[in-house]
Amino acid sequence: MKKIIVAALALALMAGSAYAAEWNFYGEAMIYTVWTDADTINGADGDTQFAEGLYDASKIGAEVKVSDELSGQFEYGTENGNATVRLLYGEWNFGSGILTVGKAYSPIHVTYSNQLVAGEEGQDLGLGGFGDFDQSRVAQVKLTFGGFSIALLNPEDNAWVAPGLTNDDLKALGGGFDTQTVMPMIAACYKAAFDMGEVQIAGGYNTFEINDDEDIAAYTIGFGTQLNFGSFGTFATFVWGQNMGNLGADNGTEAAGMAVYRGIGTDVDDCESIGATVGVTYAVSDMLTLEAGYGYIHDELDTLNTTSIAQSYYMQAAITLAPGVTVTPEVGMIDQRETGEDETIYFGACWAIAF
Repeated sequence: MKKIIVAALALALMAGSAYAAEWNFYGEAMIYTVWTDADTINGADGDTQFAEGLYDASKIGAEVKVSDELSGQFEYGTENGNATVRLLYGEWNFGSGILTVGKAYSPIHVTYSNQLVAGEEGQDLGLGGFGDFDQSRVAQVKLTFGGFSIALLNPEDNAWVAPGLTNDDLKALGGGFDTQTVMPMIAACYKAAFDMGEVQIAGGYNTFEINDDEDIAAYTIGFGTQLNFGSFGTFATFVWGQNMGNLGADNGTEAAGMAVYRGIGTDVDDCESIGATVGVTYAVSDMLTLEAGYGYIHDELDTLNTTSIAQSYYMQAAITLAPGVTVTPEVGMIDQRETGEDETIYFGACWAIAF
């Protein structure tokens, strides 16, 4: 009897807590179907390949409001076909600002493209690594004051040590260099929104020591804007910095934007990056929106004096078949020949139902 009473009290407390909070659940299932044709770096033509799979961006989650001061959100994605936590954070509005604790979008989220070509693991690309500046979803402690936000993140401490091999790769094999981090990574952004759209500027800084020998510093700044003129819209981003890959931001070039460290007694080879994206959108009707975009990134390793370029462009048509039901055909190209990879032309579609 005592166990039954305790269980009943526990259920009553849970029911009371659930009743006090407002839970708004949501979800979206996304499938890609795509044909790719790759030309290799040596000029050989590749075979046309078809692939179909679940996007990592497929998700299910909920927005939760406990009170005017406390709220939160959780969201699960489908990385590699497995349920993974995309978002899990709480927010406290203390009047003059907002404190965010958990895994949320970084202040560094300077990206606007809706490019949907699927990568090898079903990821939506969005010109990621081709001129945008995005740390995506990361664990953080963040303060927001109006349009300004600043966050402390876990420092990234990886570096290239040989072609195609990073320090993390060596550590996985039981080797590698020792690293030391003594301060968190810093990410900040100021965003101004107005009737026609928004503009933002974001920046980040990270530093770590490798093998008690060399300090590696990463700093990057990005600009972005999205403007709407009735049915017509445009977006653009610009990024510049040093070792942006060591800020956890994607980079499609050969060095992936990371510093190169070849061992004791050698200089760190810093990677300077510069890139941009630009795109246009046109809402033909409530059922059809057209979009085209282009992205470009250029890296230069200072000591080695080598450069690497990657670029991508696409055109798509987002078709709304019913509320929450969309199909988006897309054609585009990803050119990474200068990085030692392929030039890939693709045609496919994203099928999505939001619920």
